[in-house]
Amino acid sequence: MLKYKAVSVERLICICDRCGRVTDKETDMMDWQERFVISCRAGYGSVFGDGNFVEGDFFQECIQSVLGKWLRVTDDDPFDSKHNPVNEAEKILQNYQFDRLQESRRRQAEFTNAIKEGNTLREKRLKLAEQLGVSEEQVVGLAFDYLMESTSKELVANETPQQAAAKPD
Repeated sequence: MLKYKAVSVERLICICDRCGRVTDKETDMMDWQERFVISCRAGYGSVFGDGNFVEGDFFQECIQSVLGKWLRVTDDDPFDSKHNPVNEAEKILQNYQFDRLQESRRRQAEFTNAIKEGNTLREKRLKLAEQLGVSEEQVVGLAFDYLMESTSKELVANETPQQAAAKPD
């Protein structure tokens, strides 16, 4: 026996920020694969504003019509490429941003490991996470961010907190 039932389906779509055309992976795989997604953090002195987040989604035709005469398009075999792509993180972040992210993650991992060593500290983290309505890992991240901010003056001056504390007032 056949039964008919109305169902709703959610799909991830892409809307070009220039022309407004819409596509999704299910209806047009080629447009989906050839879309350009720009997502980056503006650096110091940027025309987009210091530290602002910049993003946009564009179809290949819009990129070609706006930037085409300045783009270098090289005939290249994807299976025997003459061009080495950069890693995924370098495509998104500038080198100094990527380095800072890696250093921040390393320090956060060290800090997280140090915090995880005591049951009393874990109970405090869990209680704080419950009060804030966030996960225990987010509490660690917030604590790390706070410590980084509070010690930034010493770090900028290339001093360790111990060196700064040892200075006479």
